[in-house]
Amino acid sequence: MSFGLPDLFMAIVAWIHAIAATAWIGGSIVFAVVIRPVSRADPEGMQRVLGPISSVYRELVDIAVIAILISGVILSFDRLTSPDADAVYASVLALKLALALVMFYVVWMLRRASPGTPPRGRILGRISWLLGYNAIVALGLVVYFLADVLAAVFQANLRAG
Repeated sequence: MSFGLPDLFMAIVAWIHAIAATAWIGGSIVFAVVIRPVSRADPEGMQRVLGPISSVYRELVDIAVIAILISGVILSFDRLTSPDADAVYASVLALKLALALVMFYVVWMLRRASPGTPPRGRILGRISWLLGYNAIVALGLVVYFLADVLAAVFQANLRAG
């Protein structure tokens, strides 16, 4: 067994995929756990810095999403064309893709909403809390876990085959 250029290419693609996912989810965690609570505690002080922070974060997310989509297509094609990808692998991958699409949709919806528009009513406020940046963090962590499950399933299939 040898390690060639195609293997190196796939290692780079997997690395880009992981770095982009880490940047997006890590940034979302910082926003949810640090920036939003501080902006609630000192809205006037944070107003001066929130614009530049949001703009840089938006660029980070845009780059990460593009990198995740391109690398994800390449990785999926590579793994699904392998004889070591079984129905379990395909099922976990489908779940991971579905949750990632929900994340992309939530980001898209948050960008379309006018900033500072509070949701009306108590129930709508709770739903907004669930479907806002907290949902991106929660879904991102689940998607990240599913990536590890995919790797474990693939490795188990390699050992069994």
